[in-house]
Amino acid sequence: MDRIHGVLWNKRFVAVFVCAAALTLGMMGCATKNTGKAIVGDGGVSLNNAGQYEDVSKEDLYKAALSEDVLVVYTVSTRATKTKEAFEAKYPGLCVEIRDIRSPDLVQAVKTNHDSGGNECDVVICNDNSGTFKSELVDTGIVVPYLASAIRDKMKDGHATESISFLDEAEMIFYNSSLYDKAPVKNIWELTENRYKGRIYMPNPLRSFSTYAFIGSVYDHAEELKAAYKAYYATDYDDSLGDPAKLLIKEIASNAVFTNSSDEVMEALNSDSADIGIMVSSKLRYKEMGYSIEPVYSLDPFCGCRTSMAVMLAADSKNINSAKLFIDFLAGGTDGDTEGIRPFVTAGTWSARTDIPDGNDVPMDKIDLIVPDQDSLVENRPATEAFLTDCLKGR
Repeated sequence: MDRIHGVLWNKRFVAVFVCAAALTLGMMGCATKNTGKAIVGDGGVSLNNAGQYEDVSKEDLYKAALSEDVLVVYTVSTRATKTKEAFEAKYPGLCVEIRDIRSPDLVQAVKTNHDSGGNECDVVICNDNSGTFKSELVDTGIVVPYLASAIRDKMKDGHATESISFLDEAEMIFYNSSLYDKAPVKNIWELTENRYKGRIYMPNPLRSFSTYAFIGSVYDHAEELKAAYKAYYATDYDDSLGDPAKLLIKEIASNAVFTNSSDEVMEALNSDSADIGIMVSSKLRYKEMGYSIEPVYSLDPFCGCRTSMAVMLAADSKNINSAKLFIDFLAGGTDGDTEGIRPFVTAGTWSARTDIPDGNDVPMDKIDLIVPDQDSLVENRPATEAFLTDCLKGR
């Protein structure tokens, strides 16, 4: 049976956008070197607690940013390119370089840049899900939280702490809507049935932070899995079968075709190669383009896990004023201006702010989602990775 085997590094870089325009009235061009002192911290010096510095007005940030170099953004989302374009239009003379990198590679790239003293990374946009981003970049102070206080006041609970989460998403189960007029499954144990062998597509959890967060969080819900097992099979779970989470994961893995990304899952569903797909919820926006994908919002005991998108300031940023201006712009600004966040507010996403509506019609609290415990994911990572590696052997 044909399968997608192995693990491929899918390191992609969006083309570098370098602006070069003549400076008109001191406000129309990209600076080519950092000639002015930043308002907050000197360029290239570790800022550590940069988020604790006093607020600076947008006008003063912009004025100081004009003396800085090209802002470099490491991101896991190509949607940041649209934000870049809107930012450069709003702030003439400032230029942004987008580097689009898959999440595990991004974490390593940011660490390498920090360790080498390269100072070329200013802003980081990454899935804040599996615990890796938190443990390796946030907890170590390589990236730090920044958000203007006026914006912090409008963020939902838990979204502006040691990590700034500017958007909520989910890793969810989808189905092929060209093959089914409604969700073909009502219980997660159905995914272990032989009829789905080779018909479930999902990103490799060892290469996707979002998928890992979902799979790794299943371990914290053993009792719910046992109850769902009884509801589906009409018999109590036999403890001699071992941990129900391990059994579920192993059986789903034996049915699954593993891919490099959610994009490949989406294409498999749309091409009728798959019945079921596990992927990031933001791919739902492609339904408007005619893709035959539909999310499963209700499933016993859960259909996915909540994830989030973080934006953080690199502690070694040499373009600190540009970086702060960009982060505030991306987060919706002080007055809820959605110009910067608009590319991210789509079907399959939920707002992190109280004054900006969700992009999705179904509220997140109406969906059967797990809320991952990042500390648990980090603590159990060695055992989870070893188990997943065993499940993937020979595939």
